[in-house]
Amino acid sequence: MNLSHLESFCQVIKNGGITSAAQELHISQPALSLQIKELEKTLQTNLLNRGNRGVTPTKTGQILFDYGTKILNLADNMQKEIDKQKDDSLEELVVGASCTMGNYALPCSVYIFKETFFEHTIQLDISSTKNVLEKLASGEIKVGVIEGPLSNSLQEIINEGVLSHKKIAQDELVIIAPYDETWKEINEIPPEELPQLNLILREKGCGIRETVEDTLTNHGIDMGELNILLELNSSNAIISSVAAGKGISILPKMSLRKELRHRTLKAINLKGITFTHHIHLLHTLTYPKDSLSSTFIDFLSSPARGFC
Repeated sequence: MNLSHLESFCQVIKNGGITSAAQELHISQPALSLQIKELEKTLQTNLLNRGNRGVTPTKTGQILFDYGTKILNLADNMQKEIDKQKDDSLEELVVGASCTMGNYALPCSVYIFKETFFEHTIQLDISSTKNVLEKLASGEIKVGVIEGPLSNSLQEIINEGVLSHKKIAQDELVIIAPYDETWKEINEIPPEELPQLNLILREKGCGIRETVEDTLTNHGIDMGELNILLELNSSNAIISSVAAGKGISILPKMSLRKELRHRTLKAINLKGITFTHHIHLLHTLTYPKDSLSSTFIDFLSSPARGFC
């Protein structure tokens, strides 16, 4: 039996007429009449007494109305239970991400993940590495992706078993300069020339800055000897400043793809020095192994993660 036809029949009985029932159901009167005829054909009996004052149910029609009302209520309750179960199974995960990871790498990962787990929601909370770590430590978020060297304080937290850590990828920082007559033919500079150049760097405490400082210090270059004109908390702001000829900088390759491809910036090596930039996945240990957090962590740990 067609439940839609049964619902239409019950509405006709409730309204005492086909015209008012059709209006209530937002269908045409001929369409409603056709549904009633189809129902009578299925049951092989007349269901309505038609008169000048409207319609009333036949004895069979009254039986159908009484049971039909119960059936429709049961069907409605069943659908509500199913919808509730579906809603309860949906999960939302907020992933803390450092600026470079959140702006340049993870959007593609979230897109790929959603192709398979479309019913779940992944939100990126993009901020500084410091903020990501603070939110992980406070329990505000369960998963974070950061970049750069692990600080001593973070290493202590990991060693204490509060957070779990996994190095999942690495990028490389490069010196960038405007693609102009001064720089376009230069592919490499010696380390001793670096203090003579105007530098625009990310702010202290940022993962990018930590990689720059650790790498240069390990190669005997004193940060205090560098000519740092500006410290900015936005890679995009630095890219714009360098493209405008205000100085040079050191940024991750993944954040420079468009500018290097269109030759608004030039990537330059520092002779004998490589800025290896590690990417870390951090997460709390307080989540069920079958949760969305666990599934997304496994995904980010696999080659399928598809960073942009």
